[in-house]
Amino acid sequence: MKGIIAGIVAVVLVVVALSAVFTVRETEQALVIRFGRVVGAPITEPGLHFKMPIVDEVAYVDRRLLSVSTQKEEVITEDQKRLVLDAFARFRIADSLRFFQTVKTDFAAESRMSTILNSALRRVIGTQEMDDVLSGERANLMLQIRDAVNKEAQILGIDVVDGRI
Repeated sequence: MKGIIAGIVAVVLVVVALSAVFTVRETEQALVIRFGRVVGAPITEPGLHFKMPIVDEVAYVDRRLLSVSTQKEEVITEDQKRLVLDAFARFRIADSLRFFQTVKTDFAAESRMSTILNSALRRVIGTQEMDDVLSGERANLMLQIRDAVNKEAQILGIDVVDGRI
């Protein structure tokens, strides 16, 4: 009987010990969450880390360069010409705490970024004439779109690196 109890206690101790350990990969950051609140600073060092067993959860945030693209959309220029454009942006999560507080997941971030990118595309192209969009001004327009997207994305803890139409 004592052997069975000792075995059960040993199994429980192993389960508790294993639930206190987590791994952070080189391509991610981790946030330790206790009762819905982030505890401490984001963990950016890869390797083995510890948390309070059972009480704490770990949320992982990607550190790699991510991308989002829009579907082909019809955009009307200032001179009332219709263009069919698509765009893409590359971004990275700059502030993992703000990112987690606002969007939580990469999927939600891509959805929000797609909406922001589409809005910036329409806003910038809508103030230009068709000749400007098709000429040498195109590089300047892409910078304007990237800057507009970056301004809105910083609220989400995201830094836009590149944007193209």
